[in-house]
Amino acid sequence: MKKTITTILLATAIFVAPSCKKSSTGGEVKIAAFPEHHGKSIYGATVYIKFGASDLPSNPTTNYDMKVDGEANEEHVHIEGLRYGKYYLYSVGYDSSIHMPVTGGVAVKVKWKERKQELDIKVPVTE
Repeated sequence: MKKTITTILLATAIFVAPSCKKSSTGGEVKIAAFPEHHGKSIYGATVYIKFGASDLPSNPTTNYDMKVDGEANEEHVHIEGLRYGKYYLYSVGYDSSIHMPVTGGVAVKVKWKERKQELDIKVPVTE
């Protein structure tokens, strides 16, 4: 009897654990990331996303889980299909007013209650 209960619990854990994934794709969270340099929107930026992170990865343009390129005529980048959890958003763009590339990032925590929402996130960038 004890062996049967252990087997049932183990089988349940194996099948339920994958459905509890967080900080990954496969969810309904949508993020509109707004890269900004001193309050000025950066059009056509690229955003690199690191799952399960609250700090800047050692090399954010090679050590990332997802990359989303922005549209040249849009001030934000659409990131779709995320689950609740922690993410680090790192943005790379070009500020035409100073003729320089700009980079920067921000940690984002999507709460369970926000798992079906669209979130607007400002991503501060600098030279």
